[in-house]
Amino acid sequence: MKLLRRLSVVVLIVSLSSIITLPATEGGLEWSLSTGGKIFSSPAIGPEGTVYVGSLDGRLYAIRPDGALKWSFTTEGAVGSSPAIAPDGTIYIGGGVDKFYAINPDGSEKWSFFIGGSLGGSPAIGTDGTIYVTSGKGRIYAINPDGSPKWKFETGSWIKTAPAIAPEGTIYITRSHGVAYALNPDGSLKWQFAIPGGSNSSSSPAIGAEGTIYFGTWDGELYALHPDGSVKWRFAARSWIDSSPAIGEDGTIYVGSGDGGLYAINPDGTLRWRFAAGAPVDSSPAIGDDGIIYVGAGNGRFYAVNPDGTERWHFTTGDRVSSSPLIANGVVYFGSWDGRFYALHCSSQGLADSPWPIFHHDSRHTGRSN
Repeated sequence: MKLLRRLSVVVLIVSLSSIITLPATEGGLEWSLSTGGKIFSSPAIGPEGTVYVGSLDGRLYAIRPDGALKWSFTTEGAVGSSPAIAPDGTIYIGGGVDKFYAINPDGSEKWSFFIGGSLGGSPAIGTDGTIYVTSGKGRIYAINPDGSPKWKFETGSWIKTAPAIAPEGTIYITRSHGVAYALNPDGSLKWQFAIPGGSNSSSSPAIGAEGTIYFGTWDGELYALHPDGSVKWRFAARSWIDSSPAIGEDGTIYVGSGDGGLYAINPDGTLRWRFAAGAPVDSSPAIGDDGIIYVGAGNGRFYAVNPDGTERWHFTTGDRVSSSPLIANGVVYFGSWDGRFYALHCSSQGLADSPWPIFHHDSRHTGRSN
């Protein structure tokens, strides 16, 4: 009888141990955190693992990897843009109508900068620490790390996109009324490209391995430009493209469209496949180190898509998902219009080793190509 009891205990311990060590289910909820407003912002991660995301409730949230709130910083208005994080842990974010903030890792304000209009897109950070910010009133600002102005460039029309920085320092930006710009690091114009038909662009540029610049337009075109501003190719989706492109390890370009599709485009501009999400896709995709593509859609679903274009899994939130995902340590993070920030288990341990695997290039959202 004693032997039987001992055997039962051993079996129970082994069983419990097996349960504890079983891998988490892909697409399963790790945790979620409720904010007081819709989340358009895409999360970024700091050097110590803290995840940062903005909400339309006017706050920037700092969240520990286990889902516990570390702190929140209140701005003067809705935070629809995404944070960018400097090597020293400083978090840059726009909030409200006129202000751009630098926030210390402990949640205190470092400085603020008056941009004279809502933040057009998320900030980018140069190799020298210069911060590049766009304004809804059509301005591109270069700000020194101490918060002092460096230069300003006027485009004459509102901007909704984030700058992208090439390895040699060229800054690329798209704006409304059909123009893409390349600026030198000193703020002078390098070239400008007139989008045929004058179509608007809300798609932040991505930069490929050979310096090719990719962005979408409201008339449903995905453009690939050479570094000199000439057209390499253009691809026509079925509807508008607000999503910003991501680039896989093999050079495949992934982008969402208002037609409800996630497109995979070959490096030569031909269609590889189209995944039907069932609702507009203005979320920008993120590519995992195992090739899985993650993206949200207007039906409240968040998708994991295999490299061949088939669905791997999906998770349903309470509203539209425009937030672009972040991948770290087997977890994918994103926000929803339902006001919640989600962390789901996934097979990817990190980002793909590619030229531009995620919105704004990397997990800190520097917007800077290597």
